[in-house]
This record gives sequence, C-alpha cells and structure tokens, in this order.
Amino acid sequence: MASIRDVAQRARVGVSTVSKVLNGYSDIGKETRQKVLAAAKALDYRPNRAARSFRTGKTQTVSVFLPMVGTEFYERLITAIDHELAAHDYDAALFPLLSEQRLRRYRESDALPYHADGVIFASLNPDWLFPDARLPAPLPGVLVDAYHADYDTITVDNARGAFDATQHLLERPAPTYSIMIEHFADTPFASGVFIERAKGFERALETSGVGFANEQMVHAEFSRGGGRDAFREILKRTAPPINVFASCDEVARGVLDEVVDRGLRLGSDVRVVGFDDQPWAAEVGLSSVHQPVERLGARAAALLLARFGDPDAPVRHEEVIPTLVRRTSS
Repeated sequence: MASIRDVAQRARVGVSTVSKVLNGYSDIGKETRQKVLAAAKALDYRPNRAARSFRTGKTQTVSVFLPMVGTEFYERLITAIDHELAAHDYDAALFPLLSEQRLRRYRESDALPYHADGVIFASLNPDWLFPDARLPAPLPGVLVDAYHADYDTITVDNARGAFDATQHLLERPAPTYSIMIEHFADTPFASGVFIERAKGFERALETSGVGFANEQMVHAEFSRGGGRDAFREILKRTAPPINVFASCDEVARGVLDEVVDRGLRLGSDVRVVGFDDQPWAAEVGLSSVHQPVERLGARAAALLLARFGDPDAPVRHEEVIPTLVRRTSS
C-alpha cells in the first residue's frame, strides 16, 4: 500500500504539503494541488485513518441526531449532510432518537455519539433533550431545522410558510383545517418545526378575520396513512367544500389518496396544501410550501466544519424564507 511519503516523492513535494492538500487546506497553489492529487490517484493512495486519528486526536466523524428515520425529508437531509462532510473527508454517523430509553443513554457523556468531532441536531432542540440544555460532552454542535441561541443554526421560517399556505387556502371561503403531527407536541423529541407551522396556521386565520378554534386542528401520525385518517376525521366534522393545510407532504399525500377514493374533486370539493415540496409533489399536482432541503443539509455541515476551523467565532444563525408553490390541488 502506498504511503504519504510515496505520494510526496512522486509529486516532488514535502510530506506536509501532501497532508495539507489531502486535508483541504486553502494555502496550496493550484498547480501543486493538482500534482499531489494526480500522484495520489496514480498510486491509489488511501489515508490511514487509524494512524491519523491517533496522531491528531480527531475521528473524522460527525454524529447526527434525528427524531426519526425513513421519511423522505430526513433521507434528503442526511444525504446532503453526508455529501458535504464527505467532500472534507468526514463521515456522518446517524443516531435516531426512537425511544426514551435511547435518549437516557445518550445523556451520558461517554455515550457513542460523543466519540466524534462534532454533532448535528436535525429538527431537535437541546433544551428539550438534556437536563441542562447542553450536550453532555464538550463538542461543537450545529442545529438544522431548529433554533437555539447558543449553537450555530440553519432554519426555515416555518411559521411564515404555514401562514402563506393558509392565506392562499382562505382565498376561497370554506371550513379550513390543519393537520398536525401528534407526537411532536409535548415530548423530548418535540419539533419546533411543527409548533411553528401550527402558529402560522392560527395567525393566518386570526388576521383574516375568520378566527381560530381548536377543532380546526386535527392531529395525525407522521405517515401517509395518518393523512388518510385525519381527513376522515375532518369529513365527520364538515362536508365539502373544505380547505386543508397539511403540515408535511407525507400527510398531504394521504389526504389526496382519500379524496380520490371518495370520488371528491381535488381543487374544488377539497383544496389541499402541503409543506416540504417533495420531488413527487409536482407529479401529483400538490400545492406545497417549498423548502430547500439539500441546501439546509449542506449548510449545516458547512457551519460545523467552519466551527472546527474557528471554535471561538461568533455564533451564526441563518434563516431561509420558504415559498408557496401553487398547483392543481388548491
């Protein structure tokens, strides 16, 4: 197996120069960088991670905390995070918080997630996860899709997105309902995302003069089937025409399924707006609030990498304004 010295000898540079090129340092000239990369490729050089970790005290890994797995949003987010980390020779290790038991284990400072160089929280807030609202281990952290004053964050204005969606639905007077995710309301895994979307829905109703009542908010499981069940509940409360704001596209898809199965006219008897604008939304004609998921993931990773380079820099907060995409469903 080729060594770093073999690469340096072939490229006719010093070992330290090869190390800088392979670790992404910016103070190396373009010509020198190309020579080193060409030499590494020709020799099929692969860095010895174990040796580098022992030498630098770094693991080249980042722990990513998630409230769940298996949804399109988190699949896209994780892929974007991992892609950005991989470009800088880091790996992402995923830690979904699927139970209170697992969370209790992760509250210990020697737990596996903290054998990493840093942490990314996706749609999770340390205030609700840890007793003192801080990581059990002294690691740099970044929040994506959630906000905390003490950490670098990249967020979407979820309240604004829900407000715009609801205002659009209210352009046609009709009973207007929202479908929210039930198990994100009052648990350590609570997502401020859905709380903010609920606030935006309520504010749109109040400012429009319609007024908000609790029965206008129906709770559902975070699934396509949950959307079906929620819409059935809405139909028990009122007859078409109906406006529905679904707090995520996964739930909205279930509403569309139920509308079609019942022979109702989408966009007429029932108007539906989702949130996320998943890639399939355009194919089925679902109006949705667009948020740039890949950009969120990439920026979360970039913020953490920047924090590695400058641990004492001021905390950074970035916010993305979502946009409503109108299609035939509304």
